Amino acid sequence: MIRVIKTIKLLSVFIFITQLSFTSNKELLSESGKVVNLSKPHTRIISLYGAHTDVLINIGGKENLVGVDKSSADLGIEVFSYKDSVEKFLSAKPDLILIRPMIRDRFSGLIRSLKNANLTVVTIKPTKFEELDNYWLTLGRLSGHEKEAIQYTDDFHMNLAELRAKADSIPVQERKTVFFEARHKTNQTTSLEGIPAYILGVLDIDNIAYDAVPAKKGSSVADFPKELLLSRGEEIDVYLAQYGAMNRPTVDIIKKAPGYKAIRAIREGEIYIIDEYDVSRPTNGLLDGIKEIGHIVYPKYF
Repeated sequence: MIRVIKTIKLLSVFIFITQLSFTSNKELLSESGKVVNLSKPHTRIISLYGAHTDVLINIGGKENLVGVDKSSADLGIEVFSYKDSVEKFLSAKPDLILIRPMIRDRFSGLIRSLKNANLTVVTIKPTKFEELDNYWLTLGRLSGHEKEAIQYTDDFHMNLAELRAKADSIPVQERKTVFFEARHKTNQTTSLEGIPAYILGVLDIDNIAYDAVPAKKGSSVADFPKELLLSRGEEIDVYLAQYGAMNRPTVDIIKKAPGYKAIRAIREGEIYIIDEYDVSRPTNGLLDGIKEIGHIVYPKYF
């Protein structure tokens, strides 16, 4: 009976996502406000975000790339940075430059110069789990690899359903409570709509910061005052900290933080550092992040 139910769940997910794939026709606008043509593939793409690059390569779009950022330097494709001149971008003759919101906000001068040079610049990045499908499918349509993007999306959801089924099998009395640190210095956790929070939900892990308030509208991080964290310290079984450009914690830093001995997970040594690529970067690598956190929190089942 359990096997039948799991099969039905997996089939339902497959049908749902395939239908969703064929009905995603949202208009895409460039930074200049022009509608981007999604009916014809872009064959000279500069990708300034590693996740864009990773997805494009996985759906067969490596030949579409004429430029990548330094995180993808090992691909043998010309590397571009936010500090490069407009002339360098022009010399590559791109028909599309893909960026993410952080680049648009922090390097507005560059983006303005690229627009003035009549280059097509598109900002795209999902901040919620529910936006992943459309993100992958949009990259597929932009590059002429929509069928491959559909397969990429379907495969992700099939694997996700299997991991969810495994988590569902864990007895209720063995469920654990976690705090997920997004930024140590500013006392921030994941937004409840953020991808890491969704991962905790997939694994049936209780999030101690269930009432965290987003730092700003649409933000992937949320404020969670230290006083509130410490007041719930005895309930926390595991302390997870995301490591990346905006947060560089160590187990020692967390252990020695003033007042953190009030957190049971700290006293018991249940502190783990997670690479942000595995829990925040919008690629199918999120499956590895789910498995990693599952193994940390529920080693008997993962």
